[in-house]
Amino acid sequence: MTRSAIAMLLACMLTLAPTLPTAEVSQAFAQTAEAAPNAAEPAQQRVVKVGYINLKGMIERNDDGSFSGYAYDYLVHVAQYTGWTYEFVEAQGETENERALALLDMLDTGEVDLEGNMVYSEQLAELYEYPQNSYGTAHTALFAPSNGALTQTNLATRGTLRVALYQSAKQRREELEYFCSQNKLKLETVECTSLEEMQDLALSGEADALLDVDVNVHDGFDMVAWFAARPYFFAAPHGQREIIDELDATIARINESDPTLQNTLRSKYFMESNENYALTEDELAFAQNHRSLRVGVLSDKQPVQSIDPATGELKGVTRGVLDYLSDMAGLEFEIVPLERSDDMAAAIKAADVDMVAGIDANYSVSESLDLSLSAPYLTASTLIVYNKFINPDEFPTKKLAVPWELSSLAKNRDNIAVYDTIEACLEAVNNGEADYTYANTYTAPYYTSIGNLGNVLTLPQSTITSTTAFGFVRPVEPELLLVVDKLLRGLPAEQRDSIMYDNALIDQSEQVNLFLQDHLLEIAAGCITLLMVVIVLLALYLRTRTRAGRRMREENRRFQKLYGLTNEQLFEYSMENDTLILSNPKGPEAIAEIPASEQSDDGSYRVLHHAHAQIAVNSDPEMLDAFTSPNRLVTDLPYHFANGDEGWLRIISNLVTNDEGRPISVIGKVVRIDDEVRERMDLSKRAHHDGLTGLLNWETFKERAGELLAAGKAGALLIIDADNFKGVNDTYGHLAGDGALRQTAEALRRAFRPNDLVGRLGGDEFAVCLNGPIDHDQLVERCARIVGEGVAYVDQADVEHSITLSIGGVELKDEPISYRNAYQQADSALYRAKEEGKDRFVLEKVARK
Repeated sequence: MTRSAIAMLLACMLTLAPTLPTAEVSQAFAQTAEAAPNAAEPAQQRVVKVGYINLKGMIERNDDGSFSGYAYDYLVHVAQYTGWTYEFVEAQGETENERALALLDMLDTGEVDLEGNMVYSEQLAELYEYPQNSYGTAHTALFAPSNGALTQTNLATRGTLRVALYQSAKQRREELEYFCSQNKLKLETVECTSLEEMQDLALSGEADALLDVDVNVHDGFDMVAWFAARPYFFAAPHGQREIIDELDATIARINESDPTLQNTLRSKYFMESNENYALTEDELAFAQNHRSLRVGVLSDKQPVQSIDPATGELKGVTRGVLDYLSDMAGLEFEIVPLERSDDMAAAIKAADVDMVAGIDANYSVSESLDLSLSAPYLTASTLIVYNKFINPDEFPTKKLAVPWELSSLAKNRDNIAVYDTIEACLEAVNNGEADYTYANTYTAPYYTSIGNLGNVLTLPQSTITSTTAFGFVRPVEPELLLVVDKLLRGLPAEQRDSIMYDNALIDQSEQVNLFLQDHLLEIAAGCITLLMVVIVLLALYLRTRTRAGRRMREENRRFQKLYGLTNEQLFEYSMENDTLILSNPKGPEAIAEIPASEQSDDGSYRVLHHAHAQIAVNSDPEMLDAFTSPNRLVTDLPYHFANGDEGWLRIISNLVTNDEGRPISVIGKVVRIDDEVRERMDLSKRAHHDGLTGLLNWETFKERAGELLAAGKAGALLIIDADNFKGVNDTYGHLAGDGALRQTAEALRRAFRPNDLVGRLGGDEFAVCLNGPIDHDQLVERCARIVGEGVAYVDQADVEHSITLSIGGVELKDEPISYRNAYQQADSALYRAKEEGKDRFVLEKVARK
C-alpha cells in the first residue's frame, strides 16, 4: 500500500475521500487483547504527545489557545483515569492530503505518541499499534441546506431524493442505495468531483442533499440522516504497546462507568441542528385527541424494558421514553406483553397492538415484522458474552444462545440454542449449557451485576452498534409517526441521559431481593438460629418478671447472644422502660454514638436510660422519631460524629406490638450511607457547576442571578476577566491556563460571602452576583483586594507566575432589574477598566432602561 493511499485511509474519517473507500474492520480484530502486566496502573504525570489536524468538531485550536472537539473532550476523560497531560502537535501542509501525510510521518518517526481518527485495516495494523476499543463511530450521512426544505422528520415523505456525491464513492453509494430502498425513496444521484461542487448543487436546489460522513461539519447545512457505522480509533507508533494497552484499559473503564459518553459527545459536536422539533398546534391537537395506543412489549431486556411480574407494569428506559411522549404530547399508552411465538409477526398481529417497543432499528427486522420504524431512542455497542473456559477463536464452532425473538436464526443450525430471555441466555453461558451469546453495553453489565455470573467474560464488538426504536404496525398514520419522530429527535440530551441512568442503576430494594435469593440457605439458617434465640430470650424475659433482682443480668445475656450474630449496629427501644440499647458492632467502630450511655460488662452494647428526653436534647426530631416512634421504615439524615466528621445515617426502624396491637418497642439497625448520598449530591452538582473550577456554570448562574435581580434582592453584579489570558496558554500551555482559572475561582470564593453567587461564564470570564445589599465601601474594599492580589499559578515546570484581573460592576438598589440590563452595564464598566489599562476595577451606579 502506498503512503498516499495510507494517508487517504487516515483522512477518510475526517473528510469523504473521493478515491478510496473506508476499509472494513477485520473480524480478526475482535479477539481478546492481552493487556500489559501494568496496564491497570495509571501513569504518573506522563506527558503524551498527540498529533492532530485542525478539524472543526474533532480537534480544533481556538483563538484563545485552548482546544475543543470530540477527540479533545474524550482525551480529557482519559486523563481523569491515567493522570496524563497532553502536548498537541499540529500537522502542517497546504492541502488535506499533505497534512495527512505529515501526520503519518510524525507517527512513523515517533515524534508523537498518539493520533486519533484512525480507521482500522489489516494493512494499517501492520504499521501502527491499535487498541481493541474504539472511541467513536462515524456514519455515512446526508446533509441538507438549513432552509428547512429537507429535514429529519419529512425525509420519509419524499417520493424522490436527489443526492450530490463523489462520482468515485462506490461503497457509500451502495450504502445510500440500500438506505433509500429500505425507506421507499426513489434515488437520483448527481455526480461530483469536489466537495465545493456538491455544496453548490445542494444550495442551488439542483440536489436535495449531499453525501458525506457525520464527523464533518458543514456550515449552513443540517444532518438529516445517518447510517452505515464505522468505528475510529487512537493509534500509536509501531511497537509502542504500553501506551496503547493503558489507553485500551481506560476506554473499557469509561465504557463501563459512562456508557453514554460517545453518544453525548457525538450529539454535542456533530448532531447540532437548527431544525425545530416543536409540535405545531395541529400536531399537538392530533396527539391529545388520539385514542390510547396499545404497545406490545417483547421479552425482558433489562434495563431497556421489562414487565414487573407482580404488577404487570412496564419498567426500564422504554417506560421513561413513553412517559416523556405522554408529558410532551398527551399521548396515552396501554402496555400489552407479547407471548413467546415461533412467528413473531403473526404474534404481533394477533395481539392487536398499534406499536411494538424495544425493536432493533434494523430495516431487515422491521420488514420481516411488517413494521415502520420510529426515530431511535437508544444506541449501544454490542458485546460478545462468552464462557471464560472457551477460546474466542473457536466461536464459529461453538454453541450460540439467542432469545426467542431471534429464533429464526436457529433454523437448520444445530449449534444455536433458543431461550426465553436474554437473562436466560447469559445464565446458560455461565452454566456451560451454551458457549456464547450477544448483548449490549446496557443489558450485559446489568445482568452480570445482579446475578452470580462468575464464569462469563465480555468482548467488545467495535464494529457493531445496536439502536432501539418503536415499530408501528402498518399501515401507520403518517401524522402519528411524524409526532413521535419529532419528539424523539427533540429529546434533550440531558433528559435522555437521565432516563438512561435512572434505569441502568439497580434499585436498592431489587438488590436486597437478589441478595436474599442468592443467599437463601444462609438466611434460612440464620433465621432459624435467630428464632431459637428469640424463643430463649422470651423465656428469660418471662422469668425476669418474677425475679426483678436478676433482670439486668438476664438482659445482658440476651443481647450478648443477639448482637453476637452480626457486625452491624442494631438497636432496641423499650417504650415501657424508656431505654435504648444500641450494639457495638464487631470489627469497625460504632456508627452512631450515644452521650450519657452506659456500656455493658462485655462491651457488646450500650444502654441509654431516659432515652426519649436524652435524644430530644442531643439530636433532631427526625432521629428521635426513628428511634422511639417511627412513622416510616427508613429515615435518612445528616449526623455529626464524635471525631468531628460529618456524614449521613440511615435508620431502619420497625415497630413491635403486643397481642392487643399496642406498641411495646422499636427495633432496627443503623447504617452509614456517606458514599450513596455523596454520589447523589455529586450528580446534582455536576449538572449545575463548571467542571474545571467548580463554580456555577453559565446557565445556572444566569438563572439564579436572574431570579435575585428580578426580585430586587441583588446588591451588585460584577464581571471579572483575566488580563492577557491567551498569553498564558500560548507561553506555558493549556494545563497552566487551567491552573490559573482554578486559582481565579478560588480567589473569588474567598473574597465574597458564602451566599453570594459566583460563576464562570466561559473561557477566562467570571461573574459575581451579591445576594442582598452591600455597603459601597465594603464592595470597593473587596474589589480592590482581588485586583491588588492578582492570581498566582505554576507552569508545568512548577515555576510560579501571576496574572492580573480586571473588574467591571454595577451597584444595584432595592428594585428589580433584568439580568440582561444588569449584565450589559457591568460589561460596559469592564470595558472601561480594560481601556484604562487593565489590572483595575470600575464600579457604576445602576442606570435604569
